[in-house]
Amino acid sequence: MKTILRNLFYTLKRFRTASVLNLLGLSTAFAAFMLIMMKASYEYNFDTCYPDSDRLVMLNFGEEKDNSITLLPRGPIDFLIQQVPGIEYGTIYAPCWQKQAFCTNPENPQYFYETPWAVYPDFGKVIGLQFVKGSDKDMDKPESIIISESYAHKLFPKGNALGSYLYTEGNTGLVAGIDKFRICGIFKDLPENCQFKNDIFIRMSDFQKDDWGSMNFFAFFRLKPGVSATDINSQIEASGANKRLNIVDKGNQRLYVFPIQKLYYDMSASYYLKTGNRNTMILLVSIGLLIIIIACINLINFSTALAPVRMRSINTQKVLGSSNWELRRALSTESVGIILISWFLSLGIVEILIRLKMLTFMGFTPSLITYWHIIGYTGIIALVTGVIAGVYPAWYMTSFPPALVLKGNCALSGRGKRLRMFLIGFQYIVSFVLIVTAGFIFLQNRFMQNYISGIDKDQILVASLPQMPYQSSEYRNFTNTLKSFAEIDDIAYAKSSLGGENGYTQYAFLYKEKMYGHYYIDVTTNFCKVMGMKIVSGEDFLPSDSILHNDLNFIATQDLQQKTGIPAGSTLDFFVWGMNVKLKGYVNNVQFTSLRSEALPYIFCPNGKYSSDILPFAYIRVKAGSNMRTALKHIRQTLAKCFIGYPVEVKFYDQVYSQLYQKEAEQQRMITLFSLLAILISLVGVFGLIIFEAEQRRKEIGIRKVYGAHTYQILWIFGQSYLTLSIVSSIIATPIAWYIVSKWLEQFTERIDITPWMFILTCIIISLITLITITIQNYRAATSNPIKNLKTE
Repeated sequence: MKTILRNLFYTLKRFRTASVLNLLGLSTAFAAFMLIMMKASYEYNFDTCYPDSDRLVMLNFGEEKDNSITLLPRGPIDFLIQQVPGIEYGTIYAPCWQKQAFCTNPENPQYFYETPWAVYPDFGKVIGLQFVKGSDKDMDKPESIIISESYAHKLFPKGNALGSYLYTEGNTGLVAGIDKFRICGIFKDLPENCQFKNDIFIRMSDFQKDDWGSMNFFAFFRLKPGVSATDINSQIEASGANKRLNIVDKGNQRLYVFPIQKLYYDMSASYYLKTGNRNTMILLVSIGLLIIIIACINLINFSTALAPVRMRSINTQKVLGSSNWELRRALSTESVGIILISWFLSLGIVEILIRLKMLTFMGFTPSLITYWHIIGYTGIIALVTGVIAGVYPAWYMTSFPPALVLKGNCALSGRGKRLRMFLIGFQYIVSFVLIVTAGFIFLQNRFMQNYISGIDKDQILVASLPQMPYQSSEYRNFTNTLKSFAEIDDIAYAKSSLGGENGYTQYAFLYKEKMYGHYYIDVTTNFCKVMGMKIVSGEDFLPSDSILHNDLNFIATQDLQQKTGIPAGSTLDFFVWGMNVKLKGYVNNVQFTSLRSEALPYIFCPNGKYSSDILPFAYIRVKAGSNMRTALKHIRQTLAKCFIGYPVEVKFYDQVYSQLYQKEAEQQRMITLFSLLAILISLVGVFGLIIFEAEQRRKEIGIRKVYGAHTYQILWIFGQSYLTLSIVSSIIATPIAWYIVSKWLEQFTERIDITPWMFILTCIIISLITLITITIQNYRAATSNPIKNLKTE
């Protein structure tokens, strides 16, 4: 055993570069695998943190086979909580209100923004909140709120949060007439991977109480022990709630519940809810497994490539009495030792990346402590990998008769070389698939980012303002001051951050007894002009359209006309508000939502009698040719003067629009990074084998040089087999990559074409990298003195 170890250390020292690269490759592979599996665990365990989570269900309206989640009216939610016997607790859940400005000291208000989610007093019982201080027993009082433990420490570092107040100014839209809220309970922070991760929950007011038509809420129920979702659905049907729904053309749609664990992966959810993509996660986990397989292949190739150096020493031990079993066990132990060293190094790599905060793109918070079970599983996988990677080289190096080995270097037999070429071919296939997949993901994301939005966005800045009526003195002062600057062309207001969200308020109207759904956006009358939208038929808003009166006027995007044929100037039955409206005109189509789902037409409405007077997003058009930095400076200075004590922010519209694809961007970075890592590890394996092959074929190179071979001829001899292998592997991998990319692209309504040039370019890249690697590593051997090579034993 000592002799074998001594020979191993000698060989590792002799081939130091290849050994170090192999060890680093293994360490990096395990680190990447740990991070990927942490992400997989984060998503797999989504919404499993609640006590008796199998009793927690969500209410939905639609066809169960459709799996699309819709917002609900409040009336049926209250009705079911009271009438369905299988429901133990129920809560409304309204995360869709705008942000709200709060402060802790009303005498010197320094406001901060939060989005309090409106719930019922039983919310904590429904999801099983754990309170560290106080409780939710006072949540039946309108002025009570509960906050998370971490948020309590942030707002009240001295630990006096319980019983303290959060003060607000303006209309919350939730609790009318309340300007301060008492903290009655502090709950233990919920984990990241749950639907209800938020810092502030507020009691829902009587807003839309007994309304069976306006769809603005979600609902969750905790079922009584022993009651299933199927039982509840039968009870819902028996309650008669479906017949009472004030919804036009219900068709086969019904109220029903489903287990909350189905929400994340199996439901097509609203933008207010958290959802994942199972295919993307399968792709990511597959990359992690491939990384481990590639690292294992590298170790096998590394070990078998060492055979020419070690075989004579090993078989000398056989002659001296060592059995094959003893030798194979010793060689396998070496492999396991290398793997375990790499595993320990990988822990250090992961911890360093976490501490340097270089993993924010993964969309969750990695932790060696939180995901300790992943660390343990990876250690077991490392142990198994070491055994697997060590069995064949150990068997191979001890399979020859000792007499034959001691006579010559039979380890350079064709069998070992064929195995290594097969394994390298597998690595080429994996690399090809990963490069093509990452390439198309990048192209699709770029396509979405550059998709024509339908507005002239180059000169637009977006300011997020306090929740005050846009006709207030602060807003008027802000508008007038801005317009006095030479750089500012005009300013419009809207209720939503258009292009920064993946969905907006949805309504429907009737026209000739047919119902048409749409997004509904509250705006000022000059909004279309400021945003650069063009009137394609009909007319634009007039300033008088914003006066508070009983008539409403709409302008819609052209896709509504294209789908319905409704002419401009028509009167629509806006039945949700019980009134008729005039469709004044159409503007060109715009894209304010991502391409993940089919967008509805947009309807813009100036602030009428029934609309919101809170329009907290200012769209500021800067004159062409003006200095954007100067304009931005003026806007920030004006914001600070007009809204004292309020945090405000100004962004270029492109920055707002990029938020639509933040999730896709994170997925792209993850897949691209880990794909490049897998490719790099593959190349490390090829690089190491080329070093060994060049070292073992020095004598052959010397002979060819003596007989007149040129350097380029020797390099070609080394490179042609690898080049052929890379091309054949690319051909084999093409249909695999095409299938993976086509399945991934299915989630988008607008997508790029799968063109052949990406496949051809990837083949060229892999071939060039292979040739460059071979040339660099073999050039020295091909240009060295042949006499010196012939002396090498």
